[in-house]
Amino acid sequence: MAKPIRTCVGCRQREPQTKLIRVVLSDNQVILDLTQTAAGRGAYLHQDLECINLAVTRKILNRALKAPSNLDVTDLVEQISTK
Repeated sequence: MAKPIRTCVGCRQREPQTKLIRVVLSDNQVILDLTQTAAGRGAYLHQDLECINLAVTRKILNRALKAPSNLDVTDLVEQISTK
């Protein structure tokens, strides 16, 4: 059985789903979805600050999550930095 392939919204590279992290929007804050089962629209990123920065500065994360322009990614950046 083939593994699901997802695209990192930051760098646009395609990877198996297991190599990417899923993020969702919760109260205008981007949070890490560790179980990959959280309700709502999700987006996939590499577990890399560079990909997160690309997605935020290009406003790709806003489009992927269908979110307003002022997303809060501080918790996400903290979680990625500590891993």
